[in-house]
Amino acid sequence: MGGSAVISFEHVSKSFDSLKVLNDLSFQVTSGDILGVVGPSGSGKTTILKLITGILNPDEGSIAVAEGVVGYVFQEPRLLPWRTALDNVAAPLRAQGLDKAAARQRAAAWLGRVGLAGFEQYHPAGLSGGMAQRVSLARALAVEPAVLLMDEPLSSLDATLKGSLMATLKELLAGRGTTTIYVTHDLVEALQLADRIVELTPEKTLRELDLSDRAALARDWLAKFHTLV
Repeated sequence: MGGSAVISFEHVSKSFDSLKVLNDLSFQVTSGDILGVVGPSGSGKTTILKLITGILNPDEGSIAVAEGVVGYVFQEPRLLPWRTALDNVAAPLRAQGLDKAAARQRAAAWLGRVGLAGFEQYHPAGLSGGMAQRVSLARALAVEPAVLLMDEPLSSLDATLKGSLMATLKELLAGRGTTTIYVTHDLVEALQLADRIVELTPEKTLRELDLSDRAALARDWLAKFHTLV
């Protein structure tokens, strides 16, 4: 934290037809920062990520992203079913120019780091949902991204798997200095990982949360959630 800005939004707005999704967003993510973006489904969280990658362009305002490789972890693993776990992780490394042997060696090392040593030759159909998401995480981190974008990567997992993968994620990101944006509808999840958290408001803007008492924030959110259900 405290480094130079890697991602910068200045007065960014985005609409789809007549539906305004984001309204006058301004924020920065500095080098090595882990920013949590929270909000309910349909609030524009994924749109922010697509604007960062350039898949979408803003209607108003400007976005600056420092040069470097961007890693992306989706809500679903999105593995190629005809490739093994090893080759799913190796594929983007080959695209970066590594030869086959070097790509497979790095891919195997990353599968080991996410707890999948011994599963290199499994195809996605033979993996559990949690294991497939670990392959997805290994694939994103193996390319040594300057920026890591994570779009609700734990939302499809049960509580036990979610806790296990969150622990793995925290361990992998600790001390790496990878600038990360972690999108989720679950504030408690964001509180476990993020250095800073911004919340999308009903007005389609952002407000930054005060994290001086994370436990109180978590209690308030859980109480609100249980009231709604």
